[in-house]
This record gives sequence, C-alpha cells and structure tokens, in this order.
Amino acid sequence: MIQLYTSDSCVWCRKMKQYLKSKNVDFEELNVSDAKNAERVYSLSGQRAIPVTVIGNRVIVGFDTNAVDHALAEE
Repeated sequence: MIQLYTSDSCVWCRKMKQYLKSKNVDFEELNVSDAKNAERVYSLSGQRAIPVTVIGNRVIVGFDTNAVDHALAEE
C-alpha cells in the first residue's frame, strides 16, 4: 500500500493526492498533525517537509511526479 504523508494546509499535498487519484492509485493518507505520523516522516526522509510519498522502499519528498511515476513503474 502506498502511503502519503500530508497536512490539511499543504497545497502540494492536495496536488499529490489529486495526482495519485488521476493515476487510479490506491493510497493511505497519513496526516502529520498526528505526532506519530510527523515523527515517521522525519525517520523516513530525514526532513520535516511534506508531502512524503512512500512507494515500496522508495521515499519521495515533495510534489515530484517523475519520481512517483518511476516508483510506480517499478512496483
């Protein structure tokens, strides 16, 4: 399952959700307003930036559709 770490106020998070939906990709959205999700983002990426998309063993920081497409193709 693809995981997408977001926040309600993040424009790029909304864009990533729309992008994944446009690709008909199922994903689990995890909001970083929950402290454990915020810590998980940091442990995965070493950053506090969002969105963070986890596809398999790939961790993609930001709205990087090329990286998402590449990771999806490898799945």
